Amino acid sequence: MIGSALTAVMLLWWPPGLAGTPSPRPSISQGKAASDQATHAIRESIFETMKAFLTGDVKTVKRLSAPRTLDLINLVYDAAREDPRLQEDLRNARVTNANDFLRFFMQGIANQYLQAAPMQPEQAARKVANDAVISFANQSEARIVVAGSDFARARLAAREWKIDLADSLKKAILREVKNPEMRARIKSL
Repeated sequence: MIGSALTAVMLLWWPPGLAGTPSPRPSISQGKAASDQATHAIRESIFETMKAFLTGDVKTVKRLSAPRTLDLINLVYDAAREDPRLQEDLRNARVTNANDFLRFFMQGIANQYLQAAPMQPEQAARKVANDAVISFANQSEARIVVAGSDFARARLAAREWKIDLADSLKKAILREVKNPEMRARIKSL
């Protein structure tokens, strides 16, 4: 259930019929060249992250995800392990740690998305990256809107733009998690 809720939320980011023209709006303090360079770098992070999700590349997803997103995935794994409804599913999928859980989660997304969208993973990832609307909150954070939905943030960390999906994923996850302590931990992220 948690996996299906996460998959549904992630698929909102990558629907087959995305429309819209990118319209980056840099903050006043950024010059046009710096803004264009940052926008390009964010689009590349979006592309690489989605491609990694669709191809099961856990290492790249972990490298390009903001720490909050990875912390959330770890909490979801902990919640799933504690949920009697999901323990058998995890066992059958041979999920024994958070990396296995992330791989299992990504595989579910890829299977559903690639069945719905007749594209190769790289082509699908490029379309999402190109169609994303990016607007800057400041020089180290940008909002990413996909298909009209505020879906993610890009955060600059150690000169690399990391994709932060935590806020958008939390809503779906909190609908599934029943444990009050785990819910509080997820909300506090």
